[in-house]
Amino acid sequence: MKNLIKILSFLLVVSAINPVLAQYKQLDIHSKILSKKDSSVIGFVHIINLTTKHGVISDYNGEFHFTVNENDTIKLSVLGYEQLKLNAKMVPSTIYLSPKNYELDEFTVIPYKDFEEFKEAFINLVIIDTTLKMNQSLFMFEEDLFLFNNNGRFGVVVQGPISSLYDYFSKRGKSKKRYEELLAKEKYKSYLATKYNNKLVAEVTKLDDEKKIDEFMKYCNFTDEFIYKSNDYDIIKAIQDNFKTFSEK
Repeated sequence: MKNLIKILSFLLVVSAINPVLAQYKQLDIHSKILSKKDSSVIGFVHIINLTTKHGVISDYNGEFHFTVNENDTIKLSVLGYEQLKLNAKMVPSTIYLSPKNYELDEFTVIPYKDFEEFKEAFINLVIIDTTLKMNQSLFMFEEDLFLFNNNGRFGVVVQGPISSLYDYFSKRGKSKKRYEELLAKEKYKSYLATKYNNKLVAEVTKLDDEKKIDEFMKYCNFTDEFIYKSNDYDIIKAIQDNFKTFSEK
């Protein structure tokens, strides 16, 4: 009778343990992370096991290995992309992340680094008069024309109108060129502002004071050429590196 009780107790313990053991069945995940937009590699993605609070980071090529339990929940996050949560059993060999669209507050971009540059451009700005006007020099009196002898042939020399027309359209052409240059510079500055701005700096550094953010951006002193030629990762890496030295001041 005692043996029977022991056997029954053992069976009850085993039956109770089996679901728990099944609950902790481990999986070895090996995946690569790409951008959903253009299938480019996304490196240095944080992969967090929300169940155990452990995590790993993908390498430069977007690959990672992670041992988890099959019922765990995995979260992938990286700056510039939407977060993604997956059940461990549903993690594919290739994971696609969607680019994150940052909503920026409306702002006006002016193509001048300071007031002095704006002042100089304003003084030298030529306003194009689009009103059609008759050039007065086209009306000539008799004394404005005279005959001349050219190898026995006679002709008419026009004094003034042609050169006046040339000067008029030459100045107009220069004004148009100047306007197009200013317009191109403004578009260029607007494009740079989409790649490097206060909100991006705030998200990377976790700063929430506008004055501190402005101070840090002046400290970084990134050139327009650097921002234009760099991808998102390079800009974020530069922000992080500068913030380390900035914080030590």
